[in-house]
Amino acid sequence: MRTNMAWTAGDRFNRAALWCVVGLGFSIPVSTALDSLLLAALLVCWVAGGRFREKWDAVRGNAVALAACAFFLLHVAGSAYSLGSAREVMHALDKVATILLIPLLVSLRPDGEWRRRALVALLAALAITLALSFPVWLGVMPDFGFIKGQPVDAVVFKKKIGHSVLMAFGAFALALAAREAVGKRRRALFWLFAGLAAFNVLFMVWGRTGQLVLMALGLYFLIASFGWRGLLASVAAGVLVGGTAALVPSSALHVRTLTTLKEVQEWQAGMPTNPDNMRLEVWTNSVRVVRQRPLLGAGTGGFAAAYAQQVEGTSLMRAEHPENQYLLTTVQLGAVGLAALLGLFALQWHLAGRLATRLDTDLARGLVLLMLIGCLFNSFLSDHTQALFHAWLSGLLFAGLRDGGRR
Repeated sequence: MRTNMAWTAGDRFNRAALWCVVGLGFSIPVSTALDSLLLAALLVCWVAGGRFREKWDAVRGNAVALAACAFFLLHVAGSAYSLGSAREVMHALDKVATILLIPLLVSLRPDGEWRRRALVALLAALAITLALSFPVWLGVMPDFGFIKGQPVDAVVFKKKIGHSVLMAFGAFALALAAREAVGKRRRALFWLFAGLAAFNVLFMVWGRTGQLVLMALGLYFLIASFGWRGLLASVAAGVLVGGTAALVPSSALHVRTLTTLKEVQEWQAGMPTNPDNMRLEVWTNSVRVVRQRPLLGAGTGGFAAAYAQQVEGTSLMRAEHPENQYLLTTVQLGAVGLAALLGLFALQWHLAGRLATRLDTDLARGLVLLMLIGCLFNSFLSDHTQALFHAWLSGLLFAGLRDGGRR
């Protein structure tokens, strides 16, 4: 460790970059504009911090950082044969470039203390969000311009998907903190906030993706913490949640379940559909596009053009994205791109077992589960909040691989 007297200008800039990383933990659930400012400041401090050989050595020795770079470079290669316009190609590259935050954070070598600070910042932002969500739900929140929700969908800073997914992960992280906590009062406090966050996702916000993520993370938590006893407990918890939803027909979980069933019943392949219920139709046509270009796809940014060709001459509407990251990646980059995406997630899951602490391992695998489920129903790597959250937390956690893993 360097003393304050021995710090160079580069050390100070790199430390400032790490404080920007901590700031991102607070801003991701709260403000897209603040995200942009902090990312710009992070990049400036990273460049001013120098030590590029050391930073490259950190990236070169980290398999997750290299996989993230490879995924981005695959999109760069896909731009060479894209069916999309130059604007569409650049837009797609700009979206996927968020994943480069992983190697950037790895190169800064954040240690356990910096990871703790960043996670505390994230949980603080989620606690503020939760505190504001309850008065929105109860209909007593004053008319502040930054509040996006209403009593039937009590979101605060983000829309329902971003709010519910981050809150679900917050409930999971707090449950892990409760498991690791020393002292009954501290443990009880963590469990209380974890329960309130879970209640928020299941009964206060209309985010189906967040509800599914919460259930998956709850299942993982019980199995990882208690083994087969946890599996039995997860079954009991599922029955309890399902029964509660049935008894409370106005709950968000109940309403969104009925909405999903209605959408499936109303859909007919090849027939015009309600603009608010296009997902199944877009998925079907996206699979047809993939069959025409199975290996390399339509190129980076080529989804809209390829989809327009597929529905040309029909009464079906065009689509800009499929609301499914796996289909989006496969349409653009073919089987090669899908293998790269799944390979990245598989690598993260596998290497999570080599992280320094049990908490880091479970957080990393929880993040993978969040992405695996979220990408089924949304294009998470193209959505600002979800893509940034994945890259930010991946970079923080997998920077710990340089220590050789948990002994």
